[in-house]
Amino acid sequence: MVATNRARDQQPQELSGVVVGWKHRTFSENIHLTVQSTTKGKPTPEAVDTHHLLMTRNQAFLLANYLLQLTGQEDSMPRRRSFLSRFFT
Repeated sequence: MVATNRARDQQPQELSGVVVGWKHRTFSENIHLTVQSTTKGKPTPEAVDTHHLLMTRNQAFLLANYLLQLTGQEDSMPRRRSFLSRFFT
């Protein structure tokens, strides 16, 4: 029973709530993302949870691209034209 409780305690907690702020910084070759969230309608400073996420630059790019697609916005980077498109125009 003790081993089961230890295993359950070591499982990651699911993050849920409303995002109220975030910031990022470069950390070596990675991105350190700090996300603040709350489950309260009118949050007090004590009700805001802070989550620190470390991700590779590729993971950050994929997340940003996913969020852009999800919101229906276009990414700001122009797509490179294919060889055939450049050749025939």
